[in-house]
Parts: sequence; structure tokens; C-alpha cells
Amino acid sequence: MFDWNDVRFFLALQRCGKLLGAAKQLGTTHATVARHIAALERVLGQPLFLQQADGYTLTAAGRQLLPLAESLENTASQMLDGARKGPAEVSGVVRLGAPEGLGALFLARHMPALMARYPDLEIDLVAVPRFVSLTSREVDIAISLERPQANLVVTRKLTDYCLGLYATPSYLAAQPAIHEREDLNGHAILGYVDDLLFSRELMFHHGLCRHPRIPLRSTSVVAQKEAALTDGGIAVLPYYMTYDDPRLQHILPDLRIIRSYWISGRSNIRRTLRYRVVWDYVVELCQRMQWLLLQQPIQLNGSIDAV
Repeated sequence: MFDWNDVRFFLALQRCGKLLGAAKQLGTTHATVARHIAALERVLGQPLFLQQADGYTLTAAGRQLLPLAESLENTASQMLDGARKGPAEVSGVVRLGAPEGLGALFLARHMPALMARYPDLEIDLVAVPRFVSLTSREVDIAISLERPQANLVVTRKLTDYCLGLYATPSYLAAQPAIHEREDLNGHAILGYVDDLLFSRELMFHHGLCRHPRIPLRSTSVVAQKEAALTDGGIAVLPYYMTYDDPRLQHILPDLRIIRSYWISGRSNIRRTLRYRVVWDYVVELCQRMQWLLLQQPIQLNGSIDAV
């Protein structure tokens, strides 16, 4: 007989990838998780997971079941939200994906405030220098540098943000002075690995001057900042990564590079309370922190020089 409780364990193991992780999420033991998965597999008559060295992955049958299981989860959440008297409880896990810089050096600083507001809410913050996929269910909510084109995805512009050129005072003191953009010729520019760029929005290093010299490339903006901090050259960094770091000096402050972040979720994202709470919090946070993301109050009608 089909048991909804088994579906809860199926979703937990799919999201955690390990029995112990799923058990911790559900407040039980790994043996209990395994027992519920086995029960669901008996009902359906086929295996749902493959056990590999690094954890559990879905079989074809498991991938087919996943959207149905998530739909059941959403329906159950809505029923509970509607049945409760008083404020609804926000609980469960939300996996939020973001580009490395925004995730590690902006969102991570503000997530504890949300967790304090909702003690039963858990955030998996996936901050990586690549795209994270909604359609393959790597994350529940994704922030990206480009607007996603996938079907069944809800998307809105999250915010613009400002980047600038930064280096250490000791690097600048040892190099020719920089008064205008063409003075960057010959300076060490810290850039991305061209053929590993995950977004065309990051292709700005070659346009800084006519003959850029890029002796060090990295897929990581955090690595570029660390290289700049050891006098390695000039890094193009978001203002939110540099505003409170006195070790870096802003070069050519009138040269402002403007890019955008987009936030996306699957089409049913607003139906589940915990997803809705995290989505709204991130949107409100970015609106409130415009001074940090854009370096100064927004001037929509002003002139902004973008590379």
C-alpha cells in the first residue's frame, strides 16, 4: 500500500544524497530512511536509487517519480498551511543556488538573520562559479547572471550590481601610474579562464584596454581577489566584495561596470511556504542593500559607463 510518509524519505535522500544526511534532516536514523525507501520500491516494483561510492543517485524510475513526489509535497504543504490556525510554520530545507561571489560574500552574511526569524527553516546555500540547474533539480531557487530561458521557470530581475578595478597600494606604488583606461596597458590584469566562462556577462577583462596583459586566470572571483591581495595585479571585483576591505584601493572609480542578477524558481515555487519565504527575503534584501550592490544610490537617469 502506498504511504505518503515513504515519499518524504524519498525526497530527503534525493536532496541529501546520503542516508545519514537524510536521517539528520528528518530527525531519525539511517536504518529508518533505508526501510522507507525499500518500502516505496516494493510498492512501485522497481529500484529508485543507485548506491555509489559518493552517495545515492536516482535511477530512471526515481527521476520519473521525482516531479510527482515534489507535487505531493507541495500539496501537503498547502493543506497544512491552510489548516493551521494562526501564523503558518516555516520549516524544511530550501536549496538556494548563487554565483560564488554573491553567495559566499553577500548572501552568506545575511542568511543567519532569516534563520533566526524561522528556526525550523534550513538553507542549503550552493555558492559555485558555474550555473546551477533548476530543471535538473540541483536547487530550488537559482540566482544567475543571465535570464534563464527554460520552460516552467518563474524568473524576475533581482538587481543590478557594480564592479570596479581594485589593487593593493603596494602593487600600485611599484607600477606606472594609472590615470585613464589606456594606462592599464602593461599592467597585470587578473581575469577569468576564457574557455571555462559560465556566462558571457563575465567577458569584460579583454575590453578594459587595448592590450591587456592577463598573467593569471581563474574560474573563481574569490581567487582573483586573493591574488590581488598578494600584489598579484588588478582584479575586477563587485563592490560588495571590497567595500569593507581597506587592503584594496579602488582604481579609476569613474569606470563602473554594471551587470545584473536574475532570480528563478520552478513554476510552482510560490505554492510552498518555505520557498516563498526565502524568495521574498532575497528580493527584499537586495532592494534594501542597493547602496552596497550599486556602490551608491541608484540613478536610473544618470550616466553609467559600462564596459
